[in-house]
Amino acid sequence: MTEPGQLLYGVEWPEGSGQLHYDFAMRLPTIGDNIAAIENHGVASNIRINTAMMASCLVSLGDIPPEQLDFALLSRLVDDDFDTLATARDALKKKRRRPSSSLPATDSPSLPSAATASANLPSAS
Repeated sequence: MTEPGQLLYGVEWPEGSGQLHYDFAMRLPTIGDNIAAIENHGVASNIRINTAMMASCLVSLGDIPPEQLDFALLSRLVDDDFDTLATARDALKKKRRRPSSSLPATDSPSLPSAATASANLPSAS
């Protein structure tokens, strides 16, 4: 499952070329992505970990070769574009989430009460 989207400002690649890339597709991050980000970037900076995770979850970004979709590339994003990627990640999580039941949980159907049952009986008169 992937989430497509478009960056607002794009990322320049190759650096210095003036060529901006906007269209992206992202997959759902996994705990493996989190572990790899921590192992490669430490735990001192949450934004570094999140950037590394975003880079590992990008399936495509414009015409940039997949092997170039890394921490260094995403470190050059405008902060609003980082937020766009975070929104796509959150949309994927929402799609993957277990559906909640819209029906209330009920026990087995109850039997009519004695008062209700006797009201439906024919009278003896």
